Amino acid sequence: MKTIFVAINSKYVHSALGLRYIEAASKKQGFETLLLEDSINTPILTVLAKISELRPDNIGFSVHIWNRNYVKDLVELVRKVLPTSNIIIGGPEVMFDGIKGLNDFPEANYLVQGEGEEVIVNLLSYLENKSLKTEIPSFVAYRTSEGEICTSENLAIVEDMDNLEFPYPDLEEVIANHKIAYYECTRGCPFNCSYCLSGISRRIRKRSLEKVYADLDRFLAAGIPLLKFVDRTYNLDEEYFLPIMKYLAKANTEAVFHFEIKADLLSQAVIEFLKTVPKGRFQFEIGVQSTNQDTLTAICRQDDWKQLTENVEAILEMDTIHIHMDLIAGLPYEGLREFGKSFDDVYSLNPHMLQLGFLKVLPGTLMEKQKEEHQLVYMANAPYEILKTKYMSYDDLKFLKVLEDVFDHLYNSEKFPYIIKYLVSAYSSPFVFYSEFTKWWITKGLFGVGHKSSSVAKYIWEYIKENHPENEVVLLELLRFDVLVNQPTVKDEWLMWNTAKNFEIVSKFWSEEEQVKAYLPDYKFKNWREIHKNYPVEEFSYNPFTNKLEQVYFMVDRYKEVVKVINLAKI
Repeated sequence: MKTIFVAINSKYVHSALGLRYIEAASKKQGFETLLLEDSINTPILTVLAKISELRPDNIGFSVHIWNRNYVKDLVELVRKVLPTSNIIIGGPEVMFDGIKGLNDFPEANYLVQGEGEEVIVNLLSYLENKSLKTEIPSFVAYRTSEGEICTSENLAIVEDMDNLEFPYPDLEEVIANHKIAYYECTRGCPFNCSYCLSGISRRIRKRSLEKVYADLDRFLAAGIPLLKFVDRTYNLDEEYFLPIMKYLAKANTEAVFHFEIKADLLSQAVIEFLKTVPKGRFQFEIGVQSTNQDTLTAICRQDDWKQLTENVEAILEMDTIHIHMDLIAGLPYEGLREFGKSFDDVYSLNPHMLQLGFLKVLPGTLMEKQKEEHQLVYMANAPYEILKTKYMSYDDLKFLKVLEDVFDHLYNSEKFPYIIKYLVSAYSSPFVFYSEFTKWWITKGLFGVGHKSSSVAKYIWEYIKENHPENEVVLLELLRFDVLVNQPTVKDEWLMWNTAKNFEIVSKFWSEEEQVKAYLPDYKFKNWREIHKNYPVEEFSYNPFTNKLEQVYFMVDRYKEVVKVINLAKI
């Protein structure tokens, strides 16, 4: 009996953790299995051809919010070309409601309700011995011969995380093809956020530290570039999570480890430890969602904003850990004004990235049950995104969609920190600036079109000329500085580079090696191409470090990602 598990990821670089656990559990019990991974960007007939060529007896699909429509179409096609194969579905899009799941996927034979590692093993055993008329195992929804759907009242959970097999037996291939791997050391969530389904089990289950260390050693030995922990709130138990962090901090590796944390839970002892972590080793994702107290109460979140602020500021001051923060638009009691206040609150912390998300009213959540109370209007099918609420009109949400695009180009790209900081300071609040820029962006017809960073730089300059002509000199210099540091290959004439004008004086500087070593102690001349590419020098009439109009020369050391002021006046 041959079984294949089909994972349709949202991007090619992602890897399917859930089905990897399931396939590993099936293999351990001796079943003949194969994992087939693709993405929603792969032509559906290509995936169908791969499946049909294998002639499997059983085909398992994991259904998520990002692949639901794709998988639904794929399942329909699979049934047409493989009419006798058993089709099994599971995953967060279907596992909470077996009746609805099988009605939505009428071609499926079975639906796994809950966490699937142990259920799948039992189901495959049943299918292998079906002729013996054994009973269909628990936590499996199915149709009787009369067409009635039978389901379980409860959802399956894996009680002992140590029973899970390492999900990446093909780790080297995953690193080569996918780049990003995912890992979990805990399951369950003690919180009950009204828009979330992560609390399938309110009780937290932990993989033993001994097992976790062994798993991490395999990732480290393989040279994993980025490992994302998918624990819903990683930092719940300091006696558990802190030893893991210390283990990773001491490792001899260039790997990056990403954690989703609740920042207000970090103790002073953890903050002190984080000061010792090598730069770039950790990334933190912090879900704020809103700072409006009425909203937080409505969505069942309890956050200590003061403590969160203090901890985030302390971590950012270290300048060693990348911080990504999240907001959600369309929540109860939050109109455009209230959302703007939440935006300003989080923006004031200066995180490296601030993601503007939109409420998704997932089936089975408390939020779905409250849709009438808050007049939630949203997409009927995945991704169930909000369209309007009692508090925010469709036009307002549509505007925020464009603002999200603008914000990603201006702030989250990290390409324009100096010019954006200066521009924001000219407005009454950050949200007001981004709103004004968004209105301008709309009038220029720039939304919904892909833009290179070099093009965005030109758009910023056009905005400045139209809206801040009185300060063009300073603003152009700041924009040129951002481009010099973050887009070294951009040499557009409108940026008025001084390289050619100062060629002789700069060349004289590089010809005196001892002088150069005052700025680059390890410098050794290789060739002029190396110098121009990795140590560009440019003259400016405004100094962003002193905020003064003055002649200054900047050198960018691209090897160390630092900018140095150099004195060419004496040459």
